[in-house]
Amino acid sequence: MGEKKRPLTPVKPSGMEIICFYPCPFCSREVPLVSPTQPAMVRCDSCGKDFPIVPVDERGVRFMKIMTGNGRSAVDPDFL
Repeated sequence: MGEKKRPLTPVKPSGMEIICFYPCPFCSREVPLVSPTQPAMVRCDSCGKDFPIVPVDERGVRFMKIMTGNGRSAVDPDFL
């Protein structure tokens, strides 16, 4: 009847991704992509047209993930 629910313990991030925004050359919508490391054609989710993108450097993305502890530094001020 009077069941007490304990509050949930907050969860820390278990990983991190870097999102890059590519402006659609047709409608200027900022299309978000998760660190594309290969050249590709992407479709704008607003106007539906395809356009080519320049990939990001995979080593740079890996470096950012390593330096931030795969996201742990975002919640821990004493990470270093």
